[in-house]
Amino acid sequence: MEYFDYLKNTKGLELSSQQMKAASFDKGNALVLSTAGSGKTTVIIARAGRLLFENKCGKKILTLTFSKMAADDMKKRFSSIWLNDERKTEFSTIHAFSYKIVRDFYRRKGISFRLLTNNYQALSEILRNYYSGSYFSYVSDEEIENLSSAIGYVDNMMLAPVEYRDHGIKIKGFDKLYNDYKMYKSQNKLIDFDDMLTYSYQILSNSQSYVDKILNTYEYVQIDEMQDTSKIQHELIKLITRDNLFMVGDDDQAIYSFRGSYPEFMLKFKDIYDDGKIFYLDNNYRSDRYIVEGAKNFIEINKNRYKKPIKTDNKKVKEINIIKVKGRKEQAELITEILAKSKDENKTTGILFRYNMSAMIPANRLHENKIDFYIKEDKTKFFSSGVLYDVLAFLNLAVDHKDRDAYARIYYKSYTYFTKGMCRIVQESKEDKSVFDILYGYKHFDYKVYDKIKQFKRDIDYLNRLRPSDAIRFIKFDLEYLNYLERMQEEGRYSLSSSLHILEILEEIGAYCGDIGEFINKIKNLKDVIKKASENKGSNITLTSIHSAKGLEYDRVYIIDNLREMNFDKKNLDEDEYEKKLEEERRIFYVGMTRAKDELNIVVPGEPSQLIEELLMANRIRT
Repeated sequence: MEYFDYLKNTKGLELSSQQMKAASFDKGNALVLSTAGSGKTTVIIARAGRLLFENKCGKKILTLTFSKMAADDMKKRFSSIWLNDERKTEFSTIHAFSYKIVRDFYRRKGISFRLLTNNYQALSEILRNYYSGSYFSYVSDEEIENLSSAIGYVDNMMLAPVEYRDHGIKIKGFDKLYNDYKMYKSQNKLIDFDDMLTYSYQILSNSQSYVDKILNTYEYVQIDEMQDTSKIQHELIKLITRDNLFMVGDDDQAIYSFRGSYPEFMLKFKDIYDDGKIFYLDNNYRSDRYIVEGAKNFIEINKNRYKKPIKTDNKKVKEINIIKVKGRKEQAELITEILAKSKDENKTTGILFRYNMSAMIPANRLHENKIDFYIKEDKTKFFSSGVLYDVLAFLNLAVDHKDRDAYARIYYKSYTYFTKGMCRIVQESKEDKSVFDILYGYKHFDYKVYDKIKQFKRDIDYLNRLRPSDAIRFIKFDLEYLNYLERMQEEGRYSLSSSLHILEILEEIGAYCGDIGEFINKIKNLKDVIKKASENKGSNITLTSIHSAKGLEYDRVYIIDNLREMNFDKKNLDEDEYEKKLEEERRIFYVGMTRAKDELNIVVPGEPSQLIEELLMANRIRT
């Protein structure tokens, strides 16, 4: 019995003609260009099974993928068919595979090391030391995360740290911070997640015996999600294969450039492997034809991609629905109302957004209406944002003039430019007075300083009388907090677009509250709501970023927030770099669209973004 008949008759797995062609590839270099929902994982496990079935593999088959979840899923699916024999197959992430090389090498050399699984504390200390003499010496979680991401990007793109300005990294003094972190790891005999790649690449580049060991262990190498792999990962892959590489991916779903992904490798496949063979998986088995054709017409606006067919045998049932609303508040109310009336409890719903912080308003509204939901990952950044706690500090000081911690957080973040010395006077005072009385009671300031203290107290008193949404606007403009955020962006410490996004969300949440006290309590309560929702995996309603939804599917999808919050500015980029970033934004939108099986709703609060306009024009959709 031939292999594919065997799969169909004994395992119930029937492959399409395209899938069979790709899975039939034997030795050499091949690229399988897949589209969303086309069964690429099926091809990978079917090919591995065929090599075993036909006894074409004298050594092991190594299959590498991007995430542990994907590696575990492939291993599970393969084992359900073949009762996975680990002597012949191995499913792993590239990082785990690299770690084995590093661990083995160091063990042979008698070198001990520990794995740094969380670099938060180390980077926090490095940043605080670096900014210790600065006016803005406080370090936020966002800054720590930004530095960690930038270090990972440099490592994955194989860049010299001193070149950081040429690659869009705006963190002031990044090269010194990078070297301080490297020194910290060296002194403490630590390696982090990305060091696994760097060190394994160095080992293999300088030791032919290790390369030969891998080549003698694995006869076939397969790579899943090729578009997500980074430059250093590509170089590693080339070292462990000898013209026998089987790659699967979709260049239209390359959305991880911020982590150093390098889809250009896929686009240059024929230049790198002139004898390489390209296969196509062009049939989307997941989505309604309206969705497939709408997404296809949109993504074809991109120029730097493979021109490939994208189609489906599914019927046209429900057109893409573009819904215009006034703002984020109305957007959340609309979706909540629809879900509250939904009769089909078994239907899965994905509420997708570009940035994690966009979960806040719909999460709040769903909770208030007692609608069960799940947040895929509790990584909203909202509750670790310095901007959030700055706003709360302004409001806490307005409610309680004796709140010294609130004053210490914001004394230099408005038009006042109060000094560190003035902060120490307040913090060290033994008197049970308001911060303003303590300052005004100090007799050694210049007379202009007393005028600033009086003015600031009047504004803080006025702040307490405002409705929360108006209070946030007053902080932003009248107290000139926006000027502080602009200075922080110039320092490369905050992203202004991200900060403005948080302020906008806070304004929207404030619109639900009657006074500042209610607003502060709602923020505290919302933090608990998000934490509980992140553990509620059984719900059929999921709130998730598009990045986290990649590889998943939902019966019904709502893409919210208009995808208008692009984190780059055209005026600061040359034309090529701008187009490159814009094309990735289109790919992110495309990934979001293709998560939908039966129903795709795109909610547009306010004026349509450029991407929405392009979607409408590409598909001649009327709203």
